[in-house]
Amino acid sequence: MDKIKIRYWLVILAFALVGINITYPGDFNVPRFNSNIYYSILFTLWAVMLYVGMQKGKIQYILKYDWIIGFIFSSLYCATFVVSNVKLYLTDGVNLFLTTFSWISWMIMFTVSFTYIRKFFGIVIPKEKVVVPKTLYIWLLLALIWFISIVWLLPGQISWDGLKQFCEFDRTHLNQLNFTYSPTNHHPWFTTVIFGLLFNLGRSLFGVNFGVFTVVIFQFIVSSLIYTFVIKYVWTKIGKIGGIISFLLFASPIFSSYAVTIDKSTLYYAFSAWFYLSFTKLYENIKDKNWKYIDIISYIISSTLAGLFRNDAFLIVVITTGILIAMTLMEKQKLIFILCSFGIILGVHMGWNAFLNKENVIKSSPSEALTIPIRQLSYVYITDPKYFNKTELKTINEITNISEIKNKYDINNGDSLKSLYPSDTFLNSADLISDVVNGKKTLNTTSKEKKATINYLKLWLITGLKHPCQYFRVYLEANSRYLNPFILYDAGLFLNYYPPMPNFLHPSWFKKYYPLFSNNVRDVSRQILMMIAMFPPLAIIVNPATLVWLALILLFMLIIWKDWRGIMFLLPLIIMCMLFTVTSINGYTRYTIGALAALPIVITYLWQRRYNSFQTRKEK
Repeated sequence: MDKIKIRYWLVILAFALVGINITYPGDFNVPRFNSNIYYSILFTLWAVMLYVGMQKGKIQYILKYDWIIGFIFSSLYCATFVVSNVKLYLTDGVNLFLTTFSWISWMIMFTVSFTYIRKFFGIVIPKEKVVVPKTLYIWLLLALIWFISIVWLLPGQISWDGLKQFCEFDRTHLNQLNFTYSPTNHHPWFTTVIFGLLFNLGRSLFGVNFGVFTVVIFQFIVSSLIYTFVIKYVWTKIGKIGGIISFLLFASPIFSSYAVTIDKSTLYYAFSAWFYLSFTKLYENIKDKNWKYIDIISYIISSTLAGLFRNDAFLIVVITTGILIAMTLMEKQKLIFILCSFGIILGVHMGWNAFLNKENVIKSSPSEALTIPIRQLSYVYITDPKYFNKTELKTINEITNISEIKNKYDINNGDSLKSLYPSDTFLNSADLISDVVNGKKTLNTTSKEKKATINYLKLWLITGLKHPCQYFRVYLEANSRYLNPFILYDAGLFLNYYPPMPNFLHPSWFKKYYPLFSNNVRDVSRQILMMIAMFPPLAIIVNPATLVWLALILLFMLIIWKDWRGIMFLLPLIIMCMLFTVTSINGYTRYTIGALAALPIVITYLWQRRYNSFQTRKEK
């Protein structure tokens, strides 16, 4: 850029630096300017880096598309704050001016930042031959770091969900509630069976603690091996720096804390990474017209396991397989391999569902998929109860008791409101279990309840057509921590404490389960792991909204480059991110880590693809 433009941008960035220090407090009496010195320093360094890069000619011009992207991210940033307190931010003249000033300032910062990313993404890969460590060495080092991190928590922790799964597998009877747990698919029954069988094997050898340890060691080995192959893929494709970064990510407490915790999520994260790695290799093979049977087998197994370990993951598997079919047709390859793969995956899925029906495993309550619709319709009712007529109120009352909606409504956590649904397989309190025992609620969703749900959804849709702004507001606010990385989220690791747990979560063997180390030792280990997890680069990466923003940045770059095959490759990750936004808890990292495990694979493939594009243009 010439000197005049550089001075021009100095003024613009100085203007933006003031604007991004405007805050969005929840209190009317709190000034709207940032008082956190650390944030101010960080923002200043950000602006200085952008300016110095311009001064050194790192970017010569900004495309109109860059401004559009900056507008989108700035709108996401501001809107997710504004929806929480519209009366404060968009009413009087001063606050309206400050909000507008903030929005313009963030648009400037995001636009320039995106321009840098767009220009330098994929620009370099080491030219010399990449020396990749042996797979065994990577795995041994990863396993050693994990062991040092989690040995203090042995024989292993059991999450809330994990304990409930053991209760279901064990058919635990609660004398105080006169209730016996039944098999349900609320938490995939496949995972419940795996955990139960492994636990029983270990318990038969050396007791309850060894049963817990058997499950943990199985999770430890399977997860660490899968992440090792992901690290090797990244290292092989884009070199040592990428390999080391991916290694540090998987060696961090973000993943090791799950390895020591019995929970369906632990293996699902690993299978998600394996699934995306298998998909990537097949995607490359189709393009290169070089089919490898091992990759096809790997895809079949990984996609089947991913679909069995999470109830909504099968949707991702179907869409991803559809992408492979489309890619095969585009490259004029034989469809037989992909179609056979899909046939096997579909056959296993349908066969397993038939088995569940035969064994009378209770299906998950429909309320699990209704957390956003219930909050949206409840919000309209709370803000304007007279809007609905008697018939509509009856429809609402059949699904969510009208007298309890206001007390149960929580925009950031839909579990309480969800518990009003007439059938419940979650059973997260003794009161809900008592309701089932007393016939106030059901475990199996009845035909009457299904019909009431259909009527409720019809009312939800009709109301949404008349109140789209209110629905959109609820959606934004309920997902603000997934859509804005600058909003605080629950950064706690998945490190559940050992007993006590609520009595209704005690399997028959629970009293024989105990930690190997004292409370003090475990508390110190947790504090150390939390300190590592809160190290800024790691904390930024694991932020739920960072993952969504990175996926959007990749998508927008691919659109600008008109790389439609790159977009097809990215689509499964986009869908994973979309699924976050229909969950019950706002900004819960537990929902996002599966996609985070796949992220290094996605970035690696797209980075290499962009690099190859640069090289092709140079040759021309």
